[in-house]
Amino acid sequence: MTSGRLPLAVLLCFTLLFALPARGLGDPPRIVGSERGRTYHVFCLDSGAPYIFRNGNGEITGMYADIFSALGNREGLKFSLSFGDEKEARRNIHLGKIDAVAGSLYPTRPDSELFGYLPVKNLDLDNRNLPTELELLTHRLSGKELLSYVFTLPFLKEPATVFFPGPEAAGTDTLRGKTVLVSAESQEERYLAEILHFFSLRREDSRRSALSALVEGKGHGAFLGAYQGIRLAGEMNREREISPLRPFPYILTKGIAVVKGQSSLAVQLLHGLETMEKTGELDKIRELWVSEFEPSVFSLRQIWQAAGIAVILLAAFLAWNMMLKRKVALMVKEREKILDFIRDGILAVDRDGKITMINRAARTLLGLSPEVVGKEADLCVPGLSAAMILSGGRPVYNHQQNLNGALLSCSKVPVIQGERTVGAIITMRDMSELQAMAEEITGVRTYVESLRVQGHEFMNKLQAISGLIQLKRYDRAIEFIATETDSRHSANAFIAERIKNAAVCGVLMGKAGRCRELGIQFCLDPESFCCDRGAEINDRSLVIIVGNLLQNAIEAVEENGVRPGARIDFSIFDESGHILISVSDNAGTLTHEGASRLFEKGFTTKKKAELSGFGLYNIKTIVDALGGTISADYETGSFSEFTVSLPVAAEGPCLKEVF
Repeated sequence: MTSGRLPLAVLLCFTLLFALPARGLGDPPRIVGSERGRTYHVFCLDSGAPYIFRNGNGEITGMYADIFSALGNREGLKFSLSFGDEKEARRNIHLGKIDAVAGSLYPTRPDSELFGYLPVKNLDLDNRNLPTELELLTHRLSGKELLSYVFTLPFLKEPATVFFPGPEAAGTDTLRGKTVLVSAESQEERYLAEILHFFSLRREDSRRSALSALVEGKGHGAFLGAYQGIRLAGEMNREREISPLRPFPYILTKGIAVVKGQSSLAVQLLHGLETMEKTGELDKIRELWVSEFEPSVFSLRQIWQAAGIAVILLAAFLAWNMMLKRKVALMVKEREKILDFIRDGILAVDRDGKITMINRAARTLLGLSPEVVGKEADLCVPGLSAAMILSGGRPVYNHQQNLNGALLSCSKVPVIQGERTVGAIITMRDMSELQAMAEEITGVRTYVESLRVQGHEFMNKLQAISGLIQLKRYDRAIEFIATETDSRHSANAFIAERIKNAAVCGVLMGKAGRCRELGIQFCLDPESFCCDRGAEINDRSLVIIVGNLLQNAIEAVEENGVRPGARIDFSIFDESGHILISVSDNAGTLTHEGASRLFEKGFTTKKKAELSGFGLYNIKTIVDALGGTISADYETGSFSEFTVSLPVAAEGPCLKEVF
């Protein structure tokens, strides 16, 4: 009896085995890609048409199949494709039957239900350190640990949208606080749960049941894959009752997860997909399947609206471009005018050392024409060394150079953007002009002249004394020394005791010595006196005023010819809250024309070739700053007299010493 029942039980088992649907077991996979080499088993999550499905002949087809076929042919890989739901994918991963899963969300979260406890590493081609990181990971992990790793990479972008009941779709803002239908355990559900939280989700068994529930009024919208939803609505004959929101507002990035720690396979797939994206091969495959299931993503009305907006934007852009062009041209002209009015020479070069800009002052100093723009600077101006500044990247300031026959003070600064030198700016000034201005402004010329005169005078007297001693006229030498000592002491002592300001006293002694050297009678008013007003008036200001006035008087007498009776009178008084300074000469060189322009910058009546014309201008500037006045009285051919009055806010009277 037992033996009779055994064949019946075996027959029943075989009958049940073939009668029950065994998805993924009974249905054959599809082999795509290269015909040689190892076969990699890829399990595609069941996304449905147009992504992965079986056609009428039972063959796996769709966008995923075409992409893996092209990818395998390109990279020399053979793929075995099958598909199913996430439960089946998890079971296959656990049993080690597959090498990769296609269609999971990317990037994959570490706590993804699909991979459970397995560690996940998302790969990105933008990460330049990816090869190094993978190599370090491979060396750091043991073989067993590496086998548990899952490497994910981006695969495909799929649009998703909200389907609304009725002939016209509303906006997503109308769903706030409302119910949205989703397919249970779908990628759309997980994506929606991560990005939006202002409505409640109602889970349905499938995409088809979600659309059915939407028509029945069980929800205010259904969030599905755009193409699958449109296809299902057509199959259900519900196109007029279900409206998708267009253009599709959401994009789901699907990925490929390579299991068993196969990092080299993951990197090969990543580079292959990137190449297909760059060559446009992926776009062609997408367009083929999208056009089959959804010929037009946009309606005719939307296309016309987009065209109208494009025309308006184009017109606005052209108008703005014209306005900007005019504004830029105006700014360039203004910049050129400003640069041409600057007295400093300015020259700019690009990274190749070619001149991009040169102003009028630079062209004058270097003797160049405007046509040098665009030419190499070091060839146009030998010794400029623009290439050295560009290569070294270090600035050089106040470097004296002889360029094209002109002695110039140059400052060269590189223009740096980020860490690269993109050009250089060179400024230049005429050294002779700088020296002349510095001497007149600071009064250095006065001190130098005073020291030179005193030294020259001292040498002459030493030579006279030496000659008397050699002639053995000792009594005459002693008499000469006594006379000179008494006269010099008396003159210098008189100046020192009347003029308490040491700086002004020194200037007067130097100018007095210069007059003696030239044979000009220098007369100091015996009533002159001046306190040390360092707290109220800067010593340098008084030195510039007194030194320049006396120097002008000496030069006027020199130009007129030093004749018998040539004379310069000086007086200074400190009383009644004012300092009064008067300098006069009997050369009489001042004329009506010169008197009208005395205090203009750069104007001079001197006939010498060197730069001048800053003395009286500087005096006028200082006097005005101190709140004083300056005036000139003259008679051509007879005399010229300059008078300066400076107010002082002294706390107490300046007592004149009587002696």
